[in-house]
Amino acid sequence: MATVNPNKPTILLKTNGAKNMLERRHQAVSIKVGIIGLGLQGTKYASLIHDGKVKGMALTAVNSRSEEKRDYVQEHFKEVLFYQDYHDLVKNEAIDAVIICVPHFQHVAIAMEALAHNKHVLVEKPLSVHTKELEELNRLAEEKPDLRFGIIFNQRTKPVYQKLKDVLVERIIGNIRNWQWTAARTWRPLAYYEQNEWRATWNGEGGGVLINQASHHIDLITWLFGMPEKVFAHLKYGSQRDITVDDDVTAVFTYTNGMSGVFTSRTHDFFGTDRLEILGDKGKIMIENGDWMNMKVFDQEEQLWSKKLSLAEFKTLEQNPPYYQEKMLDYREVKQNPYVSIMENFMESITKNTRLFATKVDGERNVELINAIYLSDWLQQEVSIPFDQSLYLEKLHAIMEKEREG
Repeated sequence: MATVNPNKPTILLKTNGAKNMLERRHQAVSIKVGIIGLGLQGTKYASLIHDGKVKGMALTAVNSRSEEKRDYVQEHFKEVLFYQDYHDLVKNEAIDAVIICVPHFQHVAIAMEALAHNKHVLVEKPLSVHTKELEELNRLAEEKPDLRFGIIFNQRTKPVYQKLKDVLVERIIGNIRNWQWTAARTWRPLAYYEQNEWRATWNGEGGGVLINQASHHIDLITWLFGMPEKVFAHLKYGSQRDITVDDDVTAVFTYTNGMSGVFTSRTHDFFGTDRLEILGDKGKIMIENGDWMNMKVFDQEEQLWSKKLSLAEFKTLEQNPPYYQEKMLDYREVKQNPYVSIMENFMESITKNTRLFATKVDGERNVELINAIYLSDWLQQEVSIPFDQSLYLEKLHAIMEKEREG
């Protein structure tokens, strides 16, 4: 692909011959992208796009409030426009889409301004800190139905979870009875929190492990199992780190169809575990570390074959287990950059109307469930979904004020 000058419209050269016709057919349209926020993630995305790792995207502009980042951009991203004020970036009519990589509390305001200037939007997780501020965003998005709005939930791109989604949709293990997920490969030392003032604060992030690291798992939970009817949670705040936000989470979910789930996550478990177990009427699925899947499937529902089991057969069950098929799927050797997958999917949603990995609605559900978990712990009671959004905001503001007072 020819080098793209981000300050000029892309020009495709006319060529002849069957080979060139085939190349043109598969050549992606260049989407000019501006990145707002050049922190860890923003710089990573800018590098991937600038280095040609994301097909069909051209890095046109970047934004950072830091003057030091201007020199970095001039050195590493040749011909890319630098804006210290994101307002100026979104006003640039040459830019087709923006990727928002700033602290959580700024996501909605910047996304709204980008939509107002007719930009497609891709936002880092979480979409927001609380559901209440999504009302105005939704009204604006409804007025811009032709604009794409995606969320960076990179775990959805993993082959093991894509396979799991298909298995659950096809009901291969029957009706799901319950699931439990220990997501504790999120260990963080104190130095991690001290690298930025806004990290691990209510005023900077709106929470701790739940809204930061574990938001990816919460997204997968809503994607795979749907929204629960009720949640009961127990959180610990700064239990093992000198922070004011949560570093340990346990939540129990109940669903209208009788399914239940238990989720745990923490940032102080150095050895870590990431294990998802799903029990269904016809079998069980276990996923370890997001890399491999073990699936065991009976030929009929457990409640049916167990009725036919005699006491003598029950006593010798270990020697004569019921018939089931077992399948192991190993994805550890699959080489895939989830961020490239997300950005290419976003580009194709613009150019080919491809379905997004995660939409604004998915982002809303993610925020809603996270808020419900926090609210349950704050009230020390089970919370129904939907919940009182104004009550949540009142509680959050009180906690933020207390944090500011020291």
